[in-house]
Amino acid sequence: MLWGAILLPPAPTAYAAPQSGVSGATWQDNDRNHRRSPNQIVTQLRTPQQAQAGQMPLPDDAQDQRAAKARNQLAAGEAPMAQDGQLNMLGPGDWRLKILSAAVTNSEMVLLGDIAVPLGQIAPDIWGQLRTQQLWPAPPEEGKPLQINNSRLAHALRQALGKEVAGRCILPSSLVIQRGGLVFHEEDLRSYVVKSLTPQLAAMPGEVELSDFRLPDYIFLAHAQQRVQLEPGKLSPGRVPLRFAVQEVDGNVLRRISGTVNLTLWITAPAASRPMNKGEALAAESVTFMKVNASQLRDLPWDGRGGPWQLNRSLNTGEPILQSDLVSQLMVKRGDVVNLVYRKGNLRIATQAQALGDGEPGATIAVRNLQTKKQVYAIVKDGSTVEIH
Repeated sequence: MLWGAILLPPAPTAYAAPQSGVSGATWQDNDRNHRRSPNQIVTQLRTPQQAQAGQMPLPDDAQDQRAAKARNQLAAGEAPMAQDGQLNMLGPGDWRLKILSAAVTNSEMVLLGDIAVPLGQIAPDIWGQLRTQQLWPAPPEEGKPLQINNSRLAHALRQALGKEVAGRCILPSSLVIQRGGLVFHEEDLRSYVVKSLTPQLAAMPGEVELSDFRLPDYIFLAHAQQRVQLEPGKLSPGRVPLRFAVQEVDGNVLRRISGTVNLTLWITAPAASRPMNKGEALAAESVTFMKVNASQLRDLPWDGRGGPWQLNRSLNTGEPILQSDLVSQLMVKRGDVVNLVYRKGNLRIATQAQALGDGEPGATIAVRNLQTKKQVYAIVKDGSTVEIH
């Protein structure tokens, strides 16, 4: 077999093919994180006879006849039904070999069992023979992932396995293989993310869901002493960035790989049980509680405490009540005429003043004494009284 155009410095190296060699297989340096491989096309699950039949011209009414036949089969219970939410595309006794997008080999020769997973109803003795089938020499350098593209992979499998078995292989867009070490696939990384984030998620209020994982297809480790570490980050509703660090034995970070996951936080929040207008007093009968997506809230929801409150904007039925939607009914507004009280020891003097700003109870606002026309600062006690100590 020829290792054509190996993209490793300083120059490509060619190796003599074994007797059962696979000519023209090209390996490429793969020291980078590859993008997600596209889904395999359905034609890879079809037999050559099915492919030929799919290319034959059909009469104009063929589609109607097919639809009628399918309805009759379903009505008679003759058509195989999908199980466990998946469409079964393989018939009884049929099987395929799914070629992984990333794999590790621990021998001098790459074996079919290193890179393939059986699908369907394959006899154990057949798979036992196939999994030990030698394909091509392993990459020369341990811990160095190398890549072969789809077309050359297909050619190599035909040379090593023959057309019949190679035709049953479902190929990725490329195969990345490493001699020695470990590989973590996307499903491994997903489980690791869930396990790592569980303590933080448990501390969050409400119900948490993780969905729409966007993770690397694989991460290679050069040897078993290296490890993948999910670096800590801030968790909040919405798209959460993830960073995987590949660390050496001494803790030194060799490289970092990014990913994301969507975090949905469902919380129980107060909401308007009917349409409400700006300035309307908030009463118990006008409040209900609903489960809402926290990422869709522009502010913190009202915690149900304090008051009496009134709305500073209109709300529709079912709209969450936020803290920023409420102002105290005891609030002093700019332009209001209030009682200005001076307190010092047992001395108490009261006069009229005009508020120069808005303020809730406890807030300090500027007011103008209507008798002396002087501006002073006072603490709001309620909607009609401010006080100077």
